[in-house]
Amino acid sequence: MATTHETNGELLLQLSHCLTPAHRINNAAIVLHGGRILAVGGMSAFKQTPPGRKVFSMSDCYALPGFVDTSIYGTGGCDCMHVDRGADIAEMSRILAAHGVCTFFPTTMSYEREGLQRVVETLADRCDEQLPGAVAAGIHIEGPFINASKHGAHRERYIRPIDLGETAELLQAGKGKIRIFTFAPELDGTVELVEKLCAENVIPAMGHTVANRDQVVRAIEAGASRCSHLYNSMEPLKQRDVGLAALALTDARLWVELIPDGIHIHPGMIDLACRCIPHDKLVCISNSMAAAGVGDGTFKMGEDDTHIRNGRPELEDGTLAGSIRCLDDDYRNLGTYTNLDDTEVAACFTSNPAASTGLADRGEIKPGRRADIVVLDAEHNVQMTIVEGRIVYNRRNVQPESRIDA
Repeated sequence: MATTHETNGELLLQLSHCLTPAHRINNAAIVLHGGRILAVGGMSAFKQTPPGRKVFSMSDCYALPGFVDTSIYGTGGCDCMHVDRGADIAEMSRILAAHGVCTFFPTTMSYEREGLQRVVETLADRCDEQLPGAVAAGIHIEGPFINASKHGAHRERYIRPIDLGETAELLQAGKGKIRIFTFAPELDGTVELVEKLCAENVIPAMGHTVANRDQVVRAIEAGASRCSHLYNSMEPLKQRDVGLAALALTDARLWVELIPDGIHIHPGMIDLACRCIPHDKLVCISNSMAAAGVGDGTFKMGEDDTHIRNGRPELEDGTLAGSIRCLDDDYRNLGTYTNLDDTEVAACFTSNPAASTGLADRGEIKPGRRADIVVLDAEHNVQMTIVEGRIVYNRRNVQPESRIDA
């Protein structure tokens, strides 16, 4: 990975354009100071360079807010379920930064009760650390309260009914860092679970489910506000039945996660979702596992060996087990698969996931927001990543200039 370094004082990026993402600003300049965005606008407004300001001229590149990944099992050889056994989340943080991710939510899988609590407690501690690249802003609990018939890569033996006592234990182990909790809304105790999660400021998300319309609506009315990985591990669209997938396409109360890796969902079904769902409710996720950012081989997905076969991470029985793509790959895909414009595509990876998880300080290039920025070239390849004003990835090893040419 390219050398990273700290930046002190003001930093100015000179770019072909930026996507805020609400607007496109051509011939753009972004000024950063103290870990925050100080100013953004057209380059003509920044001709004068105050003493001490570092100017990075990348006029063949453009900028977005840093990517936010709300569902990620691992990357860079790290499996989030193994953090209590030495898995290197710092390396995961570095690899994610090289793919434009500034914020991520490490995601758990169904596991035995005490072991899951240990994992959650360890992840909560890592959320308080300054990692070398992307930062962990909270934890996404997926399972164990899901439907065994839609277990996906979760081990069936770890799947169990909703238990409010165990939920309380997980929340305590999470030390206020649990942000999303995915469950199946057809299970007994759903309303009580949703009410408890909402009371603890945790987002109730529905997934790994065979719930019918009434069961999904009941959960939404109780406070559930998110659909985890649309289409995957749920009943497909049917002409005579309505389940979570159909409601996610039509109920604007839901934030809807999509995996646009080109493997989990056919591009045509991604396009369908983007034509139906309000564009400010679309949240693209990587769903990546430990092999992402590494390459071929055998990796752990929770307790199971996962083999990379023709670009697909699969369990021994052929079950698809997460993704080996990172969000920069997915970002390139979404613009190809859909009719969304460039600002709408950008929002699915930046402002939407930030807003969906209550991160009001990031997800936009706007004065006062965190200086979390990804710089890409014309082919949409990551060239630089800045996290809270720190350059944590610099592919070209771009160095600051002393002035801006008129």
